[in-house]
Amino acid sequence: MFSILVTTVVGIFAGAYAAQHRKKTRDYAIRIVSIILYSIPIFWFGLMLQMTFGAGLGWLPVSGRLSPGMTPQFSITGIYTIDAILTQNWDLLADALKHLVLPSITLGLVLAGIFTRLTRANMLDVLEQDFITAGRARGLRERVLVYKHGLRNAFIPIVTLLGLQFALLLAGAILTETTFSWPGMGRLVVDRIFDRDFNTVQGSILFFALLVAGVNLFVDILYGFLDPRIRY
Repeated sequence: MFSILVTTVVGIFAGAYAAQHRKKTRDYAIRIVSIILYSIPIFWFGLMLQMTFGAGLGWLPVSGRLSPGMTPQFSITGIYTIDAILTQNWDLLADALKHLVLPSITLGLVLAGIFTRLTRANMLDVLEQDFITAGRARGLRERVLVYKHGLRNAFIPIVTLLGLQFALLLAGAILTETTFSWPGMGRLVVDRIFDRDFNTVQGSILFFALLVAGVNLFVDILYGFLDPRIRY
C-alpha cells in the first residue's frame, strides 16, 4: 500500500510538472530520471538505499518489520501500523513506519518512472485542448489549469494503468521483501515453492488473483467519479 502511494504521488506529480514545463531543462531532467528509475533492478536499488541511509547514515533500519523488542503483545489485524493505531501504541507505529520507508521507496520509485512518462504524455494532450486555452484567456493561474483542471481530465488512462500495474507491484515485492528480509506474501510463495507446499502456493496465487481483480473492479467504479460522462 505504501509503495503504491509513493508510485502514485511521485509519478503523477512529476509527470504533470514535466508537462507544465515542456521542452525545458526541468522537463528533460525528469524524463531522463524516469527512464533511469524504471531501468534500475529493484534488488540493486534496495541495496544502495540500505548502504546509504541504513549502514552509512544510520537514519533508517535496513531489514525486518520491527526493531527487536517492539513486537506487540496482541495482534488484531497482523498489520503493525493498523494494530498500533487501534491500540494507540505510538512508539510501535513510529518504529513500523521507519521500517516501511526504504522498502516502499525502493518499490515505489522504480514503478514511478512509468507513471511519470504516462502522465506527461496525457497532460500534453489535455493542455492543448480548448478548455485550457479558454481558462488562460480568462486569467486563471497556470498552476490551477495544470493541477486542477488538466490533471483530472488526464487521469483516466493513469488510473487504468495503476490498476494493471498492481500485479507488477505484487511480483516486484518478492525481490523487495528478499532484499529487506521482509516476511511478506512474496517470500512466502517462493519459500513454499521450494518446500513443494502446493496447497499454500495455490491459495496464495488465488489470493493474488482475487486482489488484482478487486483492484481493477475498484478502478472501473472510479471512472464514474473521475468522468461524469461515464455511466454503467
